[in-house]
This record gives sequence, C-alpha cells and structure tokens, in this order.
Amino acid sequence: MSDEKFVDKSWGKGMTIEPYLMSVLSSRMFCTGVEMTNTMVRTARSLLMSICRDLSTAICDRNADVISLPPCIPVHVANMGLTVKPALLHPEGVQEGDLFLNNSPFNGNTHHADYTYIAPVFNDGELMFWTAAKGHQADCGNSIPSTYHPTALDVYEEGAIDWPCVKIQKGYKDVHDLIRIAMMRIRVPDQWYGDYLAGVGSARIGERRLKEMCEEYGNEVIKEFCDSYQEYGKLRMTEEIKKLPGGTWDYRISHDRIPDLLPQIDLHIIATVNPDEGYITIDLTDNEDSQLCGLNMCEATSIASARTGVLNRMPADMPHNEGAMSRIQVKVREGCVVGKAQFPYSSSLATTNVADRLISGVQCLFNQLPELDTRGIAEGGAVQCPAVSVISGKDWRRDDEPYVNQLFCGMTGGPGARGHDGWVTYQYPCTGGGLYWTSTEIMEQRYPVLVREEEIIEDGLGAGQWDSAPACQFILAPRKLPMMAAYSCDGQDNLPKGAKGGLDGHKSGAWKYTIANGLETKTVLPPFANPEMKFGEAIISHSSSGGGYGDPLDRDPELVRHRAREGWISVEFAKNTYGVVLDIEPELLAVDVKATEKLRKELKAKRVKA
Repeated sequence: MSDEKFVDKSWGKGMTIEPYLMSVLSSRMFCTGVEMTNTMVRTARSLLMSICRDLSTAICDRNADVISLPPCIPVHVANMGLTVKPALLHPEGVQEGDLFLNNSPFNGNTHHADYTYIAPVFNDGELMFWTAAKGHQADCGNSIPSTYHPTALDVYEEGAIDWPCVKIQKGYKDVHDLIRIAMMRIRVPDQWYGDYLAGVGSARIGERRLKEMCEEYGNEVIKEFCDSYQEYGKLRMTEEIKKLPGGTWDYRISHDRIPDLLPQIDLHIIATVNPDEGYITIDLTDNEDSQLCGLNMCEATSIASARTGVLNRMPADMPHNEGAMSRIQVKVREGCVVGKAQFPYSSSLATTNVADRLISGVQCLFNQLPELDTRGIAEGGAVQCPAVSVISGKDWRRDDEPYVNQLFCGMTGGPGARGHDGWVTYQYPCTGGGLYWTSTEIMEQRYPVLVREEEIIEDGLGAGQWDSAPACQFILAPRKLPMMAAYSCDGQDNLPKGAKGGLDGHKSGAWKYTIANGLETKTVLPPFANPEMKFGEAIISHSSSGGGYGDPLDRDPELVRHRAREGWISVEFAKNTYGVVLDIEPELLAVDVKATEKLRKELKAKRVKA
C-alpha cells in the first residue's frame, strides 16, 4: 500500500487521497490526540490538570501546522502551530528523541504558565509530524504565588521563568540542568515535576502512535494525506465563507479597569468578510498600545481568540486544522495590548481576561450578519472571580508543606445562544466548556480548605428568549493556617452584553467576612487582589453570568415556570422581566396563560410608546 497513490480528480483540487482513506487516517489521528490527552489527565499530579483538565494536546504536520485536535481548550490550540514552529529554528537542529519546552509568549506560546512540550516524530529518518502537549501550571515561578500576576509592570516583576523553545530532552533523556533550574525556581517542585512527566508521556505516546501509522502506510502516503487534509479543511471553510455577504463590520467591548493602575481597556474589533476569495479578516490593529500590567495579549492568544470567536459561528464538523483556520486571517501589531507582546511587557493573563472579551466580541460581531442568525450568541461571562483563584499557603497536615493550586469552581458564564440557554459549567469564553469544575470532595482532601457554599444566585442571569447560565455564589475558607487567594475579577464595571434584545449579564464581585459575625458583615475586596484569609475568615465570590439572547418577553412561559420552580428565578423576576404571571398555589407553580398574554402585550406596548 505504501507505494500506491490514491488519485480522484473529481473530489477536489489538491486532493490526492481517496475520501475513505482520508476519513480513516483523520480519525486515527484524532484518537491519537485523545490518547495523548488521557495520558496527561491520568498521570498529572496537580488538580489543575488531573481533575480540571486545564491542558490541551495537538498534532502538527511536518511543516508544524496544526492538523488534528482532540477536545481541548480553544485558546491553547487555535494557535498551536505558532508554538511549535520555533523548534524548527533551534540552532542545534532537530533530531529524533528531542523534546522542546516552550512557554514564552514572545516565541509563539500563550503565557508563561502554559508549559508546552513538543516532540518531533521521525520515521525512517524523515521528519513526519510534531506532537504538542500543553499543561497549565499552578505555579510557574511568579513573584507572587499565582499563575497570574495582573499588576506586574513587566516580565521582571512578573517573575516567571521564560523557556523560549529550549531542548529539555535529547536522545529521549532529560537535560538535567534545565530540570534543576525549574525545580529550584518553582515553589512546589514535586507537583511541577509530576506534571512535567505527564507532558512528556503525552508527547511520547503521540510520537509512538504516529510512527506506527507511518510504518503501516508509508511516509509518502502519509505526506499526501497531510497535504490533502489541509486542503480539505481550506475548502470546507472557504465554502462556508462563500455563503456569507461581503462587507466590513465592527464591534466594541471593554475590560474593567485595574484601580490605581490602569483605566479600562477598550477593544475595537473590525471584521471583513470576502466571500469571493473565501477569507474572513479580523483586524485588531486599532487598539491601545501595550500596558504596564499583565493583561497584555500575545500573538498566539490574539490569533487564537479571534479564530475561536469565528469558529464558534461555524458548523461543528469543520476540520480543526490549519487549512481551515488559515482562512481566518488575524491582523495584529507589535506592541499592542490586543496584538503581539513586546518584550519586556508582561502577558501574564494573556489567556484569560482580555482574551475572553475578544472572543465574546468576535462572536457577537457576527450577529450583525443575518445569514448567521441561526447560530446567534451573546457575550460570555467575564472571568477570574475568586472562585477560580489561585490558592496558596501551608498544609499543617503535611508538616507545613507549601501548596499552590488554581481552583475552577463557581464560575458559570455561559451566554445565551439562539435555541439554547447558557451552559452552567461553561466557565470562560477561552475554555468554552472544555474545563471541568474542581471536585469539592477531592479539593478538600488534597488542600486544607473548606467550601462553605457553592450555589446559583437567584435572578442572577442575563435574561432572554434564551437565558444565560445563572451566576454563582462561592464561599471558601481555610481550615487552620492562613490562605491566600489571587484573582483578577473582571465584570464589575462592564457587564457582558446580551444580544438581539437579551439583557446583560450579572455583576461579578469579591468580599471577605468573619464567619462568626455572619455574612452581613462582609467587606468589599478589590477586583484585582491576593488577599489573605486567616482561620475564621472566608472569601465570597460572585461569578459573572453571560448575556441573554433574544427578547425575554418571547421566552417560553413554561421554561420560565420551570426556572422559578427550581429556584433559579423569583416569581417577581418572572413577572417583571419575562412578563410571565405565575400561580403560586400549585406545588410546582403554574402559568396563568391569560394574565401572561395580557401583561406581555402591555409591556410591549410601553416599549413602543417609549
């Protein structure tokens, strides 16, 4: 089979592999990616990776272009080719058995906490593929015990180690000096080393499976498949873009200020659709210069976020390869807060905050195109409330051993979308539901903390014909020794906007209180902070919800009744917001149909008069 060429000129220009074989090989690569992901999940040491799955894997072709992605984190992988390509330029060249580490936002990676392990795949001495395993580190050596450092004025204050695509393995063996540097600089070195081994194992299992595939089919067939599959992705995306009207549209969205440091960051997104050529261009160059803080985006996250916003409006079966994504052109400029990081400005939060606003802005921009009405969507929830803080301290149960870990709890954020209510465990736009919530039971066993409350906030949603997910209240306390909780809480000044008549999302918030004195004594915390909680104190988090989609007065009254019955909304909210009158006498409530019809007519008439 390895010497046979498959040619079918009727099935597309540039296609030299029959459709059945393309399906077989693309599915095989997808399964390899899933196995890589499962390897990381099953072997990682931190809860951030093993429970929450804050990790992603990818397979790139011989040119270091993404060719296959399993389910993963969008902001990690819609840019993975950028992260891998610096390996091609390593001064020592590329040999079988090498493993590269890239966490540098100045060299194609996302931010310093995303350690990406990259392995070249050779067969018969020829470079055929690259595997990439990216894992978010709970501690990356920052000057504060946190993955994120929003107030860092530059990379020196940020403090993280920058690994600009270095060889951390040669000949399948560790470069021990690099391991020693990492172990010395990171607060919980054993946790980091366990996650390192998980990343190595993931990249190597992918290397093994792809090598087996090359040996089975032969290098020439595999290269022809890769080229044809990239071409197929390009043709699929081109055909979708050709269905859209040509023109230019823009959208503006803002990230909250950092008090006493930075005014709000206003984003201007310009999209041009060229159906004749089959391109969508997202222009981000009309934005502010880099800022003296950690909110600056980098090239990888700017491109990934813009692409993600577009892909959220495309069919779900679109190939996730560079061929398809190359039809989404992203214009960035160096030294721009929404663009390409310029050393030494910090990009500590390049994968969250502003990136989430950018994704929301791009996906909402396309609400202006009637051809995409069937896939309309509102802005996703703002991010990084204390429920997803990085906690740190010492564990008295383990001889005061230090701990650092990021939580993923109590953060909802799912926007309303045409035909669907928001997803409760959506988390952020940049994760799009790809992260799992931290298990309360496992977290309390592993760390000396106590979850006092985790429940939805009544009436805390963006109402619409299709609601957003509700906001969540989360309360966390240390069980004995003091605990710090670093967070970067967007969504207090600029609420996520609804779309097509949907209402804006719920406001985020952070408070602290003394448990013995009750919740009534809570005091407001700054939106960007790393407060310490002593024993007997607790931190309160309110997540932001996304925006609603469509007019709330058009929502199905039975859905309103269901939400009221479950305690998600109050009877008064149902009446005032949705125009639905509920009879509270029945145990499960009931819709007063006549009163509802009358009230909705009155409310719509008032709008016309206004």
